[in-house]
Amino acid sequence: MDAAPLKPFQLSQPERRAMLSRHFVGLVEQLVRDAGSYSDVSVEAIIKAGGISRSTFYVYFADKGDLLVAIAHDVIADLVASGNAWWQLPTDASRDDLRRALRAPIDTYREHRTILATVTETAAYDPRVREQQQLLVDRVVSALADYICNAQRNGAIDATLDVNRVAQWMVWMFERGLYQLIGGADDEETDRLQDSLTDIVWRVIYQR
Repeated sequence: MDAAPLKPFQLSQPERRAMLSRHFVGLVEQLVRDAGSYSDVSVEAIIKAGGISRSTFYVYFADKGDLLVAIAHDVIADLVASGNAWWQLPTDASRDDLRRALRAPIDTYREHRTILATVTETAAYDPRVREQQQLLVDRVVSALADYICNAQRNGAIDATLDVNRVAQWMVWMFERGLYQLIGGADDEETDRLQDSLTDIVWRVIYQR
């Protein structure tokens, strides 16, 4: 028999904070689209959209920047998780396999393009958001570096590649490309960009 779901009062404060931040993702995305930028969205607007009291908001978040940190953790974590489609490829994967795997993070970014663009823009001036972004980027770099190392040991990837630096370049190139190119692209242009990204990754990492 399945256990009964936990009720809010049974959760710890960090768990309730995480639950609230997930609740706010779609609401904040809509507020940002309406206002034009996160800096123009007031705490009052966030509270009203979320259907909670001001006192409840400040129990879990110091300010709207702190809320964005919590949202960033959730949404960027989703983006990181979607990258598993690449890390889980066999080392002898084909170019078509790679293309399909790279589509997963592209689609996740498009789903949350508003909030992820907000995170990127806010990270430029809010050290809390920048730290959250950096921590999660570091996780992706580490995952890609491990994947390249394993493939090198199997003889599937050029053993002379500088693993850590190649992983750093790839991940930051991908992050910037999602923001600058994928964020505003329609379906047809997204397909073309996906092809170009596949070409770059294939030639740098896989093609011998």
